This record gives sequence, C-alpha cells and structure tokens, in this order.
Amino acid sequence: MTGGVRRTPVAPARATPAGGRRRSVGRAASALALVLLGGCGVQAGVIQARHWDLNEMLRETTNEQLLLNIVRLRYDETPYFLQIGSITTSFAAGGSAGAQATLPEQAPSTFGISGGVSYAETPTVTWALPDSREMLGRLHAPMGADQLTVLTQSGLDPAVVLRVGAKKINRLRNLEFHVEDGIYVPASYDAFLEMLDLLDALLRDGAVELSYGVYSTSGGGKIPLSRLDTRAMAEALPSGMQFMTRDDPNTFEPLKLSKPLFLKFASGSDGDPRTRRLRELLDLDPTRHSFAIVDTANSGTEQLLAESGRLSRVLDGGAPLREIVVNNRSVMEILRFASAYVDVSAGDLAAGVVRARKAPPRDWLTIRQAEAAPADAWLAVERDGAWYFIRDDDLSSRVSFTILNALFASIVGEVPGAKPLLTLPVR
Repeated sequence: MTGGVRRTPVAPARATPAGGRRRSVGRAASALALVLLGGCGVQAGVIQARHWDLNEMLRETTNEQLLLNIVRLRYDETPYFLQIGSITTSFAAGGSAGAQATLPEQAPSTFGISGGVSYAETPTVTWALPDSREMLGRLHAPMGADQLTVLTQSGLDPAVVLRVGAKKINRLRNLEFHVEDGIYVPASYDAFLEMLDLLDALLRDGAVELSYGVYSTSGGGKIPLSRLDTRAMAEALPSGMQFMTRDDPNTFEPLKLSKPLFLKFASGSDGDPRTRRLRELLDLDPTRHSFAIVDTANSGTEQLLAESGRLSRVLDGGAPLREIVVNNRSVMEILRFASAYVDVSAGDLAAGVVRARKAPPRDWLTIRQAEAAPADAWLAVERDGAWYFIRDDDLSSRVSFTILNALFASIVGEVPGAKPLLTLPVR
C-alpha cells in the first residue's frame, strides 16, 4: 500500500490595531476558506497522477513478463504467463482547520489560523491464472493471415511484420527454428529477404499497395435457379456462406466471403523492373494485378487440392499463383525464435546449462546480458542473478519487441476462465 499526507501550514497574521479588527477577521476567514477549498481539489489531482502511475506500472509489468519468458526459452525452461484479473484503488482525503485570536482592549489584536489537507490511497492488483488448455491452444496454434496482416495497417513496417510472423510466403521460406539445432536457414531465405526489401521499396513509391477487399471461396457446385431452395440461403448466412451469381443470372454458386488484405499492383507498374522481380519471386500470375493474402486454411484452391489429394500449388514449382498463401508461425514458435537472440554468459555455456546458438545475420532483436543492473536499459529483467535487457538506443530491437508484444496481445490476449491467484498492493 502506498499513501501520502500533505499538510499546508499557515503562518500567524501580524498584530493589528483595534480599528482594523473587522478587516483582519475577514481576511483570516477568507484564508481559512481557501485552505479548506484547496483540500477539496487534492483528491482529483491525486487520482489523475496515480492513474498514469498505474498505467505505466501495468505496461512495464507486461513487457517484463514477456521478456522473462523469452529468456526462459533460451534456457529451455517452460514459459509461464499470468494475467491481470482486476485493479482496485481506494482514495481518502480530508482537511483540518483551526483559528485563534487575542483581542485585548488597549493593545493591537492578534489573529492566527492553521489548516491542512491529507490524502491516502490503496491500489491493489489481482493476478489471475489463465486456463491452461485454452492458453496452450492459443500459444501453439498457427496465426491466421488476418491476425498477422492487420498489424501492417497499424503503422508498423509490413516487411518487419512479415519477417517476424510468416514462416513461408508462397514458395519462399523464412528462417525456421528447431529446439535442438536452433535457427535453420533454408535455401530460399535470401530470396525471401529480397522479396521483403522490394515490397518495402514499392510500397514507399506507390507502385503497390496493401488494402482490404472481398475474397470468395467456393463452397460447392453451381445450382440452377429452378432447383434452388430459398430456405437454404437464410440457413447458410450464419456460417458466412452466401448464394451468388457470376456470369449467368440463372445459376447460383455457394460462396464463402471474407475480407483479407490484398497486394495490389498499380496500372503503371508493369514496366518497373522491381515489380517484375517481385512477381517472379512470388510466382504470381502475370495476368492479374490484385492478389489476396490468405493462409492455407482460407485458400479455396489449396483446400480443394488438399481434399482431392492433388499436388499443392505452392509445392508445384511450375504453376503461377493467383493468390499469396502464407504459412504463419505460432506465437510459441515466434517466442522460441526470439530466444535465439538472447546473449548468454560464457560461464553458462561452459557449464552446459544452455545451448550454444548463433543468431543469423541481419539481426532484428538483440537481448543483452549483464551481471549488474544496466543503466542504459529500455527494458530489463533479472533471472538467477543475471540481468537481461534491451538497450535504450537499440531502436530496431525496441520495434521488434513491440511487434512481439502486439502479436501476443492480439492472438493470446486475455484468456477467459482465469482464476484469481494473488492480490498484491502496488508500491
């Protein structure tokens, strides 16, 4: 519990001739009223100040928990997450005042007042234990394409977001992580990086854009109007299915509509060698200028090929692609991947308590290790007597950690069914 008491002493008034008694009494009363009224404004000011203090405390605690679990994964320990169940704060404010006067007949009158205001506050935070089955499901399930691409619309660099969250885009493979071997660099990784660099440059120049659009996935065969049961149209709506016509107004087709992010090429981009190279790297259909970014679960083409046992388009090296299919990492895989960028001490390596892993070039995250609390840390946690931190001036790592935090918050988030575990006062 934290609290504070603030008192406002008021000095005694000067001696006053008898003729000025009325004026002095009035002044003393006014001063006393101001002291009491000032006490009324203390609570509002305290609440506002403590609101920001609690906000900062929660932000730091959330960041520190995520960083600590990344460090734990570097040491092959089980990560563990708590979530905030509730925050309660009580405030109390009060005031006191006093007045005294000496009114002799022949001597100057003396007046004095005293007053003070006080407040106390008691903030407490209740930590909750999330449901383990639900938590593990959210941690280990691959992200959907929409869960990843929505971050590209938040001001974050799309190339960085895709580098962090995507395991594979069409036929280009990103870095992969294996618990025993660490980070694996596939043969197409250089082409993957080239694709991201081109995407970043073309987005800046306006040759391509990322924007949302309507995308349809076939839900069955075509149905003549004469055989269509109109009751089926209403029954299909809750599942996102709609019956629509395309070329023939007398033929309906069940379609599942979604609104994914699209990569769209500008009309004048065909002559740009950079856009031709981007199309080549992604194996895109040269006759199209708009490509939906979907995952394998929402790709109509991939679903039909998988169901029929035929070769996947993204695994068929000669077929042009009419969509951009992303195979995303899970949140746990992203955290394990990030753990490869944690520095460890030579003593821990020599003792065999941690695996020797070397981070690949073009690092996007650096978590340093020190024996004492660092003075230049943007974020730091202590584990087994050692400190792990991100430096204040390491802006690249700060942005990457912000993306990690955003992915965790949007995909794992607040797990329902959490049970209160511990209630602590905030200091």
